[in-house]
Amino acid sequence: MEYIQNLYYMVQDYWILTMLIGLMSCFVESFIPALPLIGIVTGNAMFFGFLNGMILSWIGSGLGTILLFLLTKKFKDSIHMERFKNEKINKVINWIYKQGFKVLFIAYCCPFVPGFLVTITSALSGKDIRNFAPAMLCGKFIMFLVVSYPASDVVGFIKNPIKIVLFILLVFLAWKVGNSINTKLDKNN
Repeated sequence: MEYIQNLYYMVQDYWILTMLIGLMSCFVESFIPALPLIGIVTGNAMFFGFLNGMILSWIGSGLGTILLFLLTKKFKDSIHMERFKNEKINKVINWIYKQGFKVLFIAYCCPFVPGFLVTITSALSGKDIRNFAPAMLCGKFIMFLVVSYPASDVVGFIKNPIKIVLFILLVFLAWKVGNSINTKLDKNN
């Protein structure tokens, strides 16, 4: 507990630097999916408060995802990208191309769907940035809202069992939706 309090005091002393680190962490996570996005968003909400932490995470992740989309789209015809394509991947790419706002929105709402893969397949499918960005930004906003809410008031959240039950139901619902999207992707392969 003392370690967390020391981190909290350090954040208050170096507010701009820690905000930049929080923003860049979400930005970099768009390119390195092994980083824990939920952990980064939780940390931002704990240190900067519900609204500031959520918006900081949303901006960083949104900018990183858009840059990844644009870079993938630019280099999609290069020799290096061609070796990753096969019949299974082409079916997923065609399926994503046919889907509209709804599927991208739901995919980015669910923390259990790998956003890195959704971004790359969206770019490879030839989606336009004007169709991709609104769905991605809206979906990530909802996901970060759900993650930031309990993280901003951990003690109050733990003491209120109704909040815990609602949050567990919300996470379960997000998991079911993400699982159904993965099932649809598997059926199209």
